[in-house]
Amino acid sequence: MKIAIIDSCDNSYVNEPDLEREVLATKADVELYHVRNTSELPPQVLGYDGLISWHLVPLRAPFINSLRQCRGIVRAAVGFDNIDLQAARERGIVVANVPDYGTEEVADHSLAMALNLLRRLPQGHAVVASGSWDWREVGPLPRLSQLDIGLIGFGRIGMAVAARFKAFGCRVRFYDPYVSSGVEKALGVRRCESLTGLLQGSDLVSIHAPLNEETRHLIGRRELETLKGKYLINTARGPIIDCSALADAVSDHLLAGVALDVFEDEQAAIPMLFLQRNDVLLSPHVAFYSQAALPELRRKAAQVLLSLLEQGHHRNAIR
Repeated sequence: MKIAIIDSCDNSYVNEPDLEREVLATKADVELYHVRNTSELPPQVLGYDGLISWHLVPLRAPFINSLRQCRGIVRAAVGFDNIDLQAARERGIVVANVPDYGTEEVADHSLAMALNLLRRLPQGHAVVASGSWDWREVGPLPRLSQLDIGLIGFGRIGMAVAARFKAFGCRVRFYDPYVSSGVEKALGVRRCESLTGLLQGSDLVSIHAPLNEETRHLIGRRELETLKGKYLINTARGPIIDCSALADAVSDHLLAGVALDVFEDEQAAIPMLFLQRNDVLLSPHVAFYSQAALPELRRKAAQVLLSLLEQGHHRNAIR
């Protein structure tokens, strides 16, 4: 069998396919390609048996339709919005993801961003840097145990985030119409039946939903107005927030604070406004990462693909 790892020339995740070759051993030949888009791939890739797909190279319908004998594609991530699932289904290609590799890291990063905003750490640093030790200059600080935390999306990561906030004594609620009834009772959280209800009742909102047509620009101008005076965190996918509307909200000082690990267009320059404000916290799509998480992701992606090719199925297959 032949396997292609498709990674980007910019901000690549895999430098050498050593871990993938270790997992696949004598079962398959593994080749790594760094490209900007699929048109830069050599023609022989169209005859490969399986693909491991990384974040910045979309696999669109024309490319998928040109694959001659591909039986499985594994998205090395939780999200799979860069793959045309319908085209893959029509070609009989099973697509899977790796939903469990970085749960702790994303949850920890979300909490870290929240604590940074709530305790106004950038403001505190600026006060000391100015030569002052007057705590009053930091500004108002809420008591964490008195906060209502709202989570959009309540899968593995959302649940892990809920556990972390509950450890601080926060009241946690979630909005996710696809989560079975009763989960809220098992985990001691509150379910909201509407997004508006969640936004209205929360002091801080953290996003943990996948990106699809239903969630694209889920947070727009109307939703941001509802969040007036509150905090917003996104460690999921950038386009879930309408970043044009968010820029206006930041400009108008509408929100108490914003923390973004993702952005609507991560290839474009971040608006200068976001870089000049101490109530905006940014990180470079790093929430998933730790020294343990990336090797785990790479190994699991190879294991899932091997299962797809040898057995024709895996529990991570996207249905």
